[in-house]
Amino acid sequence: MTKKTNTADSSFADRKAALDEACAFLRSFTLGRTGFTRKDGAAGIERVSAECDRMRELFSTGPYAKQVVTVIASARSRIIAAQTRLNHLLKKKST
Repeated sequence: MTKKTNTADSSFADRKAALDEACAFLRSFTLGRTGFTRKDGAAGIERVSAECDRMRELFSTGPYAKQVVTVIASARSRIIAAQTRLNHLLKKKST
């Protein structure tokens, strides 16, 4: 194994860990856990989106390309769920 491969492995693992952490935060908002506000939800959506964009930029080609597609698809579903909850909360506030 070359140093470049080890660096790519480490970089992928680091980016995936960051995305997993962002998704966990977003899921807490989506589930309505105590202490998570609409502002947190919007920030979480932005964070997960940014992490997805970073992963796509860094790993869309190469040995992790297929795995990145799956990881991003999963994260996008979390964004949709959080956006749905955020929209519901905003509607509820205006009525």
